[in-house]
Amino acid sequence: ELRHALLDFIVDRYAVTPEKGTTDSARSAMLVKLPTTILGSIDRAGDTDYFAFEAKAGEQVGVQIVANKFDPRLALTDAEGRVIAESDRDTLGYVIPKAGRYAIAVRDREFRGNAEMTYRLHVGDVPVVTSVFPLGIAKGKTVTAHLDGVNLNLTNGNARQITIPMDAMVGSKVDTLVGPLFGPRPLGDASVVVAEFPSTIVQDTGTELRSLPATADGILAKPGDAQTIKFNAKKGERLLIETHARRLGSPVDSSIEILDAAGKPVQRATLRCVAKTYSVFRDNDSAISGIRLESWNELAQNDYLFVGTELMRIAALPKGPDDDCQFVSRNGQRLGYLGTTPTHHYLGNVMYKVEIHPPNSTFPPNGMPVFKIAYRNDDGGPGFGKDSMLFFDAPADGQYQVRVSDSRGFGGPNFAYRLTVRPPRPDFTIDANPKSPTVWKGNGIPITVNANRTDGYEGPINIKLLNIPEGLKAPETFIEAEQLSTTFTLFAETTEIVPKGEMMLEASATIDGKVVKRTVSLGTPKLVDPGDLVTTVSTEAVTIQPGQETKFKVSVERRNKFTGRVPLDVRGLPHGVRVMNIGLNGILLTERDSEREVVIYAEPWVKPMTHPLTVLSRRESTGKEYAAKTVTLTVK
Repeated sequence: ELRHALLDFIVDRYAVTPEKGTTDSARSAMLVKLPTTILGSIDRAGDTDYFAFEAKAGEQVGVQIVANKFDPRLALTDAEGRVIAESDRDTLGYVIPKAGRYAIAVRDREFRGNAEMTYRLHVGDVPVVTSVFPLGIAKGKTVTAHLDGVNLNLTNGNARQITIPMDAMVGSKVDTLVGPLFGPRPLGDASVVVAEFPSTIVQDTGTELRSLPATADGILAKPGDAQTIKFNAKKGERLLIETHARRLGSPVDSSIEILDAAGKPVQRATLRCVAKTYSVFRDNDSAISGIRLESWNELAQNDYLFVGTELMRIAALPKGPDDDCQFVSRNGQRLGYLGTTPTHHYLGNVMYKVEIHPPNSTFPPNGMPVFKIAYRNDDGGPGFGKDSMLFFDAPADGQYQVRVSDSRGFGGPNFAYRLTVRPPRPDFTIDANPKSPTVWKGNGIPITVNANRTDGYEGPINIKLLNIPEGLKAPETFIEAEQLSTTFTLFAETTEIVPKGEMMLEASATIDGKVVKRTVSLGTPKLVDPGDLVTTVSTEAVTIQPGQETKFKVSVERRNKFTGRVPLDVRGLPHGVRVMNIGLNGILLTERDSEREVVIYAEPWVKPMTHPLTVLSRRESTGKEYAAKTVTLTVK
């Protein structure tokens, strides 16, 4: 107690109330009297603590949590446990609609829990900003921002005039509470984002974006609310339509839908089912890329499967009956195609293999359903979170509408959003690892290059090293269209190198007829003595034809008294080319082996190309990798 008093001295807002008894539901909530500071803990996985209080109609209740070792989620419920407000921040504010008993709920966002997850919960007249409208202001503009919240007591009310300088950086934040305040500074986010495009406030009578690019700012003021924003487009014109809400702190979980001038959904594609299978073994969440299938004899890599309302694409078929089918994912998130949103799939869900056809296509009956896909999106995918994003290819000249709603049907005065309609700006960025590479003398190391594609750029990206020191060698390579990464070998041909300064990796691509280049520093490489393994390959070039196999041998020399087993790996394989003779433990040299044949296969649809491969061995206990000289693969 003395140590805590000296080292962790905290001045609480109110008199302290320790958590006591069972607090696991709104009905069994611990009753407290406001204002109070509650000391509690999320002491086990799945724990949610409830604290009940009596409140008057119109009473402003502010909540602040100081959490230790967990990410809190706050909720306000009525006496029956129905959630009427929630927050993923460390604050929550609400004006009580009618007198009665309410409860504050506290949990970890991921439902974790242990004795060290303690918190101090301040509930009472805490000043909290719950929202700002609009969420963004274009640079060079002066706009009146309206703050909402509880116990604010701001000078000149809750409206504040904000001017954004012309040199402000787009995407940066500007504080709306700059200047004199009547009382203490409120908690919560009171900032607006610096926007790029002019904005229009959404009106109930209808809103039109008269020129593009442009942004509309709206509020889904009540549950079930939906708003439409009109815009004009030319036939074949591609536009990107996106919302900013969750990324700016709004509670809106947006859903967008494109309608024609008459208010009917615009069709995007027709899906014809040609085969089906089922998910087995387990339920699957919306992020997981591996799903176990009942059968896959009618499936192939790159096939599309339609499950529920989600269109997904096969990245790799199962290697055996106890393996998952892998679906295309990015940044740990399974991708939904044609604007569909990845969702949870239950054990036994039917999974249709589908062909994608133009809207309103018709087919002779085959005993399976036909699905129509409209321009609609809930979650925009990696990088968008709960915000929405659609690419819209206008089918004809005319006026269109974007219908914006909350996917859960929620609404309220703080449910603000921004909708932007603009031409896409395809681009990419890159990163590479390792930095400042350490290369084995007489062997190499793998360099992995990752691309982040934005605004729909899916073309190839060429890769090469600049300022390579004499004595080191690396091939030029490329990241294929629609792919996110590749690997090449940085090989030491000599025992000494001559540095040329900082080694750079250059990536280039042709986008809309222009060459775009990006560079990243790899630092200064250095050589070290050979490690425990030295890897060699029987050939430096192999040729393969689509639909066929080719082979080469990999040899490993063990050094420094190492005698263990050795995993092998082949990286940098083009999409559609894979290693065939992989066991449950990958490609493995046992303790008795020093050589292994590797068989690779090219799918029939793989296009002609020349691409370098990285063949390496790995010391399991240390994770260190030892790459052979580059093997050049030619697909004829």
